[in-house]
This record gives sequence, C-alpha cells and structure tokens, in this order.
Amino acid sequence: MTQRETLENWQRAGRTVIHEADAKDLLQRIGIPVPRRDPDHGRCAAKLCHDDYPHKSDHGLVRLGLSPEEAKQAAAEMAERFAGGTALIEEMEEGSVAEWIIGCKRDDTFGPIVLAGPGGILVELIDAAEIRLAPATPQTAEAMVRSGPGARLLTGLRGAEPADKGALADLISRISVFFAENADLISEIEINPVMVRADGKGLVAADALIVLSSNADEQEKLT
Repeated sequence: MTQRETLENWQRAGRTVIHEADAKDLLQRIGIPVPRRDPDHGRCAAKLCHDDYPHKSDHGLVRLGLSPEEAKQAAAEMAERFAGGTALIEEMEEGSVAEWIIGCKRDDTFGPIVLAGPGGILVELIDAAEIRLAPATPQTAEAMVRSGPGARLLTGLRGAEPADKGALADLISRISVFFAENADLISEIEINPVMVRADGKGLVAADALIVLSSNADEQEKLT
C-alpha cells in the first residue's frame, strides 16, 4: 500500500487527527528516522497514542526514563485507562545536541508551506521559525537551517558540538515534498521535537502528528 493509499484509507475511516504511532509509521516509510521500538535494554519512553488525545502529556499518557520491563508495565496500565489506544514503547534519544520543530500546513494565501525552527520547549520561548513554500528544494532547506536567530543553536554554543545540519535540511525537504504531493489530503504535519545529533550522526523524530483534511474541507475548496 502506498503512502497516499494509507492517507485515503484513514480519511475514509473518518479519522482527522492521526496519533503519533501511526504518524511515525507513515513518516518512516518516506525515510524519516524514528526511535527504535520495543528495545530490550536502555532507557525507554512509554506512551499511549490515541487520536482523541493528541497532547498525550496533558492526560498522563507519557512515561519517560523507564527500563524495558517498566515501560511494558506502564503501557499496559495506560491502556487500561484509555481504551482504543495504541501502546508505543521507544528507545529514548540520549545523544542529541539540539531540538527542532518541522511543520507543514496549508496557508490560505500561499498554499502549502513548510516551517522549521527551535523545537521542544523553545517553541514557546523563541519565535524563530523560518517559513518557505512547499515543496522546498534541498538548497532552500539548507538556507532555512542556516538562516534566522535559531540557526546559532545548531552551531555548537558554549562548547557543544555542532548539530547535523545536513540531516536536518534533508528532513525539511523530504517532508515538504511529501506534504505538497498530498496537500489535498493533509491539513497539517508537525514533528516536534526533532532530536538533532552532532554533525554527521543524523537525527530522530521524537514525536509526530498528522492532521487530515476533512471531506467537508475538500467540498468547500471545490465550491
């Protein structure tokens, strides 16, 4: 099944907000790295993913810093409280040097756009996202990574290692192409945070969300 067929099936099923586990499955198929699932050692994150509860931490559906056995137990406990969810146990990212947000949406004036900037809690503290039309070429994505006040966070401040700007630019371009090709089906994509490792070591999408267009939205566009 193609990525577009998956989106169409979700839309036919009446889904609008696609929870993290399914969103990551789809994004991984277009080459976006995600955390390793069900690890047998190391620190883990346990989550319960549900379309009705996209902000999982607000509902106590995220547990961090657990052993694999603790993560399984936590996931089972959360599943008992919220029926219909999908348990997700992942390896926690320990080696990142920066957190970034990558987003795509349809602008009423300009159409499909992509944005990128400091992520995690910095989204609320630093309004430093770069915005371009989607799809963004690799060259445009590289310029987004190197532009704006947020770019300094990727250069290795206070002795930190420089971040892998090449991997980040590749993700921006890749997700923008996917979104532009499917903007009739997708209203929004958000990957936050992207955990960016040191230069040459790649990155991982720690959380992701896809919002589909409703059939009513599409009918409105045709009238």
